[in-house]
Amino acid sequence: MNVFQEFRRCRDLGTLRSRVTELSARFGALSRLDILTAVHAGRQQAICFLRMQTAEQERTLMKTLGVGRFGGEIVFVVDLPEPTGFDDSLPSSQWADSEVQ
Repeated sequence: MNVFQEFRRCRDLGTLRSRVTELSARFGALSRLDILTAVHAGRQQAICFLRMQTAEQERTLMKTLGVGRFGGEIVFVVDLPEPTGFDDSLPSSQWADSEVQ
């Protein structure tokens, strides 16, 4: 099972944040993690933006996971379990409280 399939099992953003942090630790120190959640047509996703302490750590992580950069940050999208009780009056995207300092 690949790492992104495993992330899909996360039932909440706290668990996803912990799993991303654990994964990143294999490559070095995580300096920043931001997660944007989005729901479109009943499908929930988390867009993860992260930075490592060094450029070498970032290159190794990107190569190993097959992910890239957007706006200078490493980014990847995680499909999350289907949202329950979706309320289409709410914003379709929002930042999760997930910053690592």
